[in-house]
Amino acid sequence: MTSSRLKVVSRGCQTSFDMALDAILTPFGKAMPLNVDDVQTPIFINQLLQQHGLNELGQAGHITDVAPLDIACPSSNCINRVIALSWQRKLAAQSHIELPNSLFIKLPAREVSTRLFMNLFGSWQLECDFYRQFSGDFPVRIPKVYAAANQRSRFILLQENLQADANVTLFTNIDMMTGPSLGRAKQCLTTFARIHSTYAHLSQTEREARLPIANHPFLSPIMRELGRVINTRAGKVCLNKYPDLFPADVASVHLLAMQHWDRLLAWWFREPLTLIHGDSHIGNFFVSGDELGMLDWQAAHWGKGIRDVQYFLINSLPSHILAEHEQMLLEHYIQALAENEIELSFDEAWEQYRAFSFHTLLTIVTSLALGALIEKDLVMKEVLQRAVAAVKRVHFDMWLDEFINTQA
Repeated sequence: MTSSRLKVVSRGCQTSFDMALDAILTPFGKAMPLNVDDVQTPIFINQLLQQHGLNELGQAGHITDVAPLDIACPSSNCINRVIALSWQRKLAAQSHIELPNSLFIKLPAREVSTRLFMNLFGSWQLECDFYRQFSGDFPVRIPKVYAAANQRSRFILLQENLQADANVTLFTNIDMMTGPSLGRAKQCLTTFARIHSTYAHLSQTEREARLPIANHPFLSPIMRELGRVINTRAGKVCLNKYPDLFPADVASVHLLAMQHWDRLLAWWFREPLTLIHGDSHIGNFFVSGDELGMLDWQAAHWGKGIRDVQYFLINSLPSHILAEHEQMLLEHYIQALAENEIELSFDEAWEQYRAFSFHTLLTIVTSLALGALIEKDLVMKEVLQRAVAAVKRVHFDMWLDEFINTQA
């Protein structure tokens, strides 16, 4: 067995061990709960705020009663619940701290395959780390997180209930299928530009202090190998399962890219880098008054801003609409960057766009092949069709051939 495969097997064994250990320790109260009924109690929520709070909420008040609310909160990889709260303000607490009437709870999914997938990629730990590091000074609205805790294979996030804000509108699977208007798409691109420009000038030391390379979903030592092995396998499985959606010629390009994985990683993540969302489809935006916010930061990492741009456009817009307006939308993002004093030429942006189009294909192929996410098949298959159409439309195969020959 090669050293790379040994690393992957070791990661898989460690993840499986952590999940089994959590299952064994749960009855003794030595693991983070997986059952939402064990979480939505005054005792547990108060304890979570005291031990893992990210602000002063736990010092401002004491929860006296918790009641689950019948609010649908669908997710592809988590259990989400909204709870109503009753508070008793502490006498010594500062009066300016608002005590929310409800909270949004985020827990791991019950499905073993989903938990294994998310833990292999470290997604839940990454989201907890993101909120710990960026909650205080982010340039656009993100959900307030009152507590973030993760241990072994499990995590808990206590967030604000965005649905309680009359100025907030969340997007749905229907919005994913129909796609945003061009005006809304431009607004999303402007939001990306604000985020990307804010963190474009951080040094490697500053970036490492916030989101270490050890947790990077592509560049960490284990993810380099895990990504290669899993994505290569996923391409073969997806070809067998969905030959009508993932044609052989695209599958061949997918396999060729995986054979040059290390060199592609070096190109994709060459300096300069900035903070990107990493899963930037329309469903992870929300309307907040006249602006947009973003949620679900499970794939946040240091990368190229264009990665967010192409992932958003390819995933979120029907192929025929994107084909007509693709370059115009890319120009809008470039102009939004310029307004934030970041220069990017169209030629460089377009080359990055073509190169990163593979990331959108890569993500959906892996998700469909491994059955790792709890999602509507109709949406997933539509995204695959859009991703396939995109890599053909921007001629990723030609870009890849030129890249391989230039690097040889």
